[in-house]
Amino acid sequence: MDEFEKSKRQLLDLLTANIEQETIDYVRQEMQQAAPESVPTANELHAYFQSPDERTVLSTYQQVLAMDKLLEYAEVSLRTLCDLIRYQQLKQFGIVHSVEEFAELFQLNEQED
Repeated sequence: MDEFEKSKRQLLDLLTANIEQETIDYVRQEMQQAAPESVPTANELHAYFQSPDERTVLSTYQQVLAMDKLLEYAEVSLRTLCDLIRYQQLKQFGIVHSVEEFAELFQLNEQED
């Protein structure tokens, strides 16, 4: 493997670890709000998310809550990604020229619905 490929692999690994930690932090914060007395550690959540079908120290309630919060996070992330793609396409076709125009366009559409 050449230097570029090694560097690319290291960057990808770093980004993956960062995203995993950010996701677990989000899930733990949301679980803290929903059930403050029942928040698993970051390591327990990580192990559960890596192998949800394996035995876990999480209670059934914790498993359901953790998976619900994980799906919620994925939903928000997907929505953000879709909005970025929409913005890119509309800007490329000259329909909008700024993020402000894009936001105004979607605010108008929501008000009409």
